[in-house]
Amino acid sequence: MLDLNELQQLAEFAELGTLSKVAEAGHISTPSITRSMQHLEESFGVPLFARSKNRIALNETGRMAVEAARR
Repeated sequence: MLDLNELQQLAEFAELGTLSKVAEAGHISTPSITRSMQHLEESFGVPLFARSKNRIALNETGRMAVEAARR
C-alpha cells in the first residue's frame, strides 16, 4: 500500500537532491528516509533510484513517480 508521506518525501528528494536534506527538513533520521524510499520502491515493484557508490539519483521511473505524486 502506498504511503502519502513516502510520496511527499520522494517529491522532496527531487527538490532537495539528497536523502539527508529530506531527513533534515522532516526532522527525522536519514536511515528512516532510506527505509521509506526502499518501501516505496517495493510498493511500486520497480527501482526509483540510480545508485552508485557515493550517489543516489532519481532514474526515469523515479522522475515519473515524482510527477504523479505532485499531481
